[in-house]
Amino acid sequence: MKRLQLKKWNYNKKMYNLKELLLIAFLWIGAALLFVFIKINDLSEFRLTEVYQVQHWVSTVRIYIIAFLLSGLISIPMGIMHLFVYPAINKQSFGFILRIRLLNILLLIVFVSFFYYFFIFNGNLHSFNFSLIMSISVYAVLIESFITIILLLKRNLGVGFFSDFFKSNYLNPSKEERVFMFLDMIDSTPLIQHLGSYEFSNLMQDCFADLSDAVMEYNGIIYQFVGDEAVITWKTKHGFRFSNSLDFYYSYLCILESKKDYYTQKYGVLPKFRAAVNSGEVTIALVGDIKREIAYYGNVLNTCSRIQKLSDNGQNQIIISESFFKHVQYSDNYSFLALTDLKLKGIPDIKTAYVVKPIRTNFNRSVL
Repeated sequence: MKRLQLKKWNYNKKMYNLKELLLIAFLWIGAALLFVFIKINDLSEFRLTEVYQVQHWVSTVRIYIIAFLLSGLISIPMGIMHLFVYPAINKQSFGFILRIRLLNILLLIVFVSFFYYFFIFNGNLHSFNFSLIMSISVYAVLIESFITIILLLKRNLGVGFFSDFFKSNYLNPSKEERVFMFLDMIDSTPLIQHLGSYEFSNLMQDCFADLSDAVMEYNGIIYQFVGDEAVITWKTKHGFRFSNSLDFYYSYLCILESKKDYYTQKYGVLPKFRAAVNSGEVTIALVGDIKREIAYYGNVLNTCSRIQKLSDNGQNQIIISESFFKHVQYSDNYSFLALTDLKLKGIPDIKTAYVVKPIRTNFNRSVL
């Protein structure tokens, strides 16, 4: 089970990175072909040689092929920088990050210049078209800046929301069936008093970075972060396993447990989280003008927020609503303890919720 879960996470992580790399390659190739189109679309083969002083074997079709292959080749190291290098240095000073990015672009310009000098102009400095190289360099800087903005926007909107945002899917409110989990740190108030706001903020950054691993493993979507709370959602399309939401919670606890030494040495505590889960129909809409975001509305979220407060024993615990319980009550991996005669503030019609307990005593060790 441990090996299976690791393979699953590795597969999801690799697929995510592959999709990001393909997006970067698509943008680079598309931009390169557009640049070639703008430059040579209205030129005949004779005029092409005359204007740009290229070798006679260079034709319009070959230029498109070269642009396609060269931009595809460039996109690989640029993608690696965006996926691995830039995230690794994002806590460094702005000046340091800017120097790394400028150095990356400079190396790109040098590579393109050498390629054109040796292969297109045959090493002839006299016929070397410096104005063309300058145009390519400026264009490359603009494209790299555009890709950076796209990736930052994609990351800030979150996996699962990016395409919906650009397609304006929710300009008109629509209804969907979803599962929501409210995940909240236990005893955060005394912890922030003990650590101070700065160290506590570092703690939350680490906790939510580890949360992303579990979210990716179980194909969830992070809806929002609110202080020390995270809201995760799943769209309950055909074939969705509701118990995945419970597996996700225990997987996250396992990730934290596996890094116990790190957390206790750095912060003096292993963070604990309580969770509440509810499912049902919600309304989703794109809201805002000068700042836009996708928002969910409905009693599903209100109820989930209320039942989360039922967990007050200071231990890792997950409580589910009755509507969600109907989808997981026959699970072989969990048992459920009913909480009856509830009086939830503002929600008088909800009388029952359930505390979830993993049946297997070694469940947490097997999730990872």
